[in-house]
Amino acid sequence: MKPGGCLHIAGTAVRKQPRKRESEGDNMNVRRWINRVSKVVFFGALVVAALDFASLYRFESNIDEVWQTAYRTEVPRKESVAKTSDFDLAALQAKNPDCIGYIRIPDTPLSYPVMQTEKDNGMYYLKYDFEHNPYSNGMPFLDIRCDIKKPSDNLIVYAHNTRNTKMFSTLRFYKDASYFTEHPDVIFDHAGGGGRYHIFAVLFTSLNEEENRKLFSYIDRDPEKPEGWEAFLTYLKKNRLYDTGVDVDSGDEILMLSTCYRQIEQGRALVFARKERAGEGQEVSQEAGVQEDTK
Repeated sequence: MKPGGCLHIAGTAVRKQPRKRESEGDNMNVRRWINRVSKVVFFGALVVAALDFASLYRFESNIDEVWQTAYRTEVPRKESVAKTSDFDLAALQAKNPDCIGYIRIPDTPLSYPVMQTEKDNGMYYLKYDFEHNPYSNGMPFLDIRCDIKKPSDNLIVYAHNTRNTKMFSTLRFYKDASYFTEHPDVIFDHAGGGGRYHIFAVLFTSLNEEENRKLFSYIDRDPEKPEGWEAFLTYLKKNRLYDTGVDVDSGDEILMLSTCYRQIEQGRALVFARKERAGEGQEVSQEAGVQEDTK
């Protein structure tokens, strides 16, 4: 090639054609295409967010109505401390026969009706709301093996751990002992009576471990093998994150709350509480406090 940018082919000088403008045009088209796609994605995300917000608002409004029906009050559930004596299960079951109770942790967002059904092997309410509408957050539901009317010695209630503070997502906060100090009780009013339960153990475990999977097998005491139930309680005391100061023995009725915990592979956040005994009162939780565990 000679100076000046000419190619000499068979004695004929052919000047190279510049591609700069063509390249700039291609880049401009690519930028326009990217810009259009970005706008579509952005507005699509806005639409999805708006629909999610509308769905959540509708759900929360419905649960407020369920709360008002359950406790015969006009005060929204986040502004009222209802009494177990006001609980009206029949009114809830008139709305949905699958409803077996209402669970709440005072002064937290956890306040929902609890469901139980044989549909989908007991897992129906993982994906449906109180009114049977498809809903990704689902509803709290009782293990299908539990008998609420008896009631079973260990009532296991499941719910999703959402990315906001809905359903059982607040259970993850019990990893901090100070959260327990502020919220030491669970109130579960149900067909078998229910009432106030005092938290005695908090575990963050992996279902990859067989011993942790066994925790879900303790539903009722075996009178012929009482040592099995004792081993269950001993395991909880040994593996709890901290000593809450609340005692528990083999004669207590147990409530177990379970939700996923993503920071651990196959993780679960588990909160165990025992029913308030005859003659006890809220002072059990008020007097209890996080103590040094001797495990």
